[in-house]
Amino acid sequence: MSHERPENEMTENYREDEPGGSTSRHLKMACDQVSHYASTSRHAALNSALEALLSAYPPSEVPVTALAGLDQLHLGGVGDTHELLALAKLQKPSSFTPLKILEPGAGLGGLARHLVSQSARNGVQHHVTTLDLSDSLCQVAIALNRATGLSEHIRVLEGDACYPELHPALPGRRFDRVLSQHLLVHLSDKPGVLKQWHDCLEDDGYLILHEPVLSVQAQAFGERPELPVPWALTTRADQLATCEELHEAMANSGFEVDTHVELTDQVLAWQARRQQHARSSHQSDNAGDPLGSCDAQELSNAMLAARALTPELIFGPTFALMQRNIAQALEAGWLEVHLWRLRKRPAQHASGTGRPHL
Repeated sequence: MSHERPENEMTENYREDEPGGSTSRHLKMACDQVSHYASTSRHAALNSALEALLSAYPPSEVPVTALAGLDQLHLGGVGDTHELLALAKLQKPSSFTPLKILEPGAGLGGLARHLVSQSARNGVQHHVTTLDLSDSLCQVAIALNRATGLSEHIRVLEGDACYPELHPALPGRRFDRVLSQHLLVHLSDKPGVLKQWHDCLEDDGYLILHEPVLSVQAQAFGERPELPVPWALTTRADQLATCEELHEAMANSGFEVDTHVELTDQVLAWQARRQQHARSSHQSDNAGDPLGSCDAQELSNAMLAARALTPELIFGPTFALMQRNIAQALEAGWLEVHLWRLRKRPAQHASGTGRPHL
């Protein structure tokens, strides 16, 4: 699987040309912060693993579950993805009208594929736009959307997730849902980012946030997860916030909390299962059933290829240390995982801040 753009299927991207401008500085800092995701040094291994998987299935028939080793990298895995999609209220009452959905910071696009696949089984095809700063991740996302037969319903855009309005394809566009997994943990100006997303929503729309947070206990004792962690290699890049700080950011950006759920217990159970599977050399339960519709002759190749899709392909050899640091922080009570559904406050009550910065 090449990272080159197919001639007939390209990401739509932009680059801010303003020399020395604040947005240019923001983009450079953002690129630096996410540079450890699928760096060029790991492209060959990633290509090889994906080629093996794609060759085990007919064209456009790779099951979404077979990609879970790459698609479900967030805390809680596919279980938390199900929680997020349930909270998103993707079926309008008494209506099968497809929703317009934006996922900023989508990475490889696993959430979008899971959403479209699940919605199709329920008889509705929502339209998802993904936005990510990494060209290489966008190119892989396009290839995987095609491999799973879902590309008609997912549009991949390369650009800054903090500034959707600045992408040439998105000015004036409004969405019914904005979904974000583990993105705010990268960003310092959370009110500014949330205000940008607020302005992208329809008045009756929802923002769904799935975020790791620093516990009250950790804040009281001056503790934080050891580095590296999946969202940060350095102290400067670590923007983990408390629930109180996130709630303040939500209020300052024009949102009110409609639903708030803590998922830490589920994540601890998921983490324990992952560790047990790792010790027994079995496939992570993150991947679900990787077999899909392949016949018995293809069973072995498909299973082996799905098992080869591991987080190390994205994070590199430091992932084992990242995972250990996350597990220790969860078990110590320093780290929590939360899920929110936010709605826009009426305009006369909403207040906002300026444009986001890192």
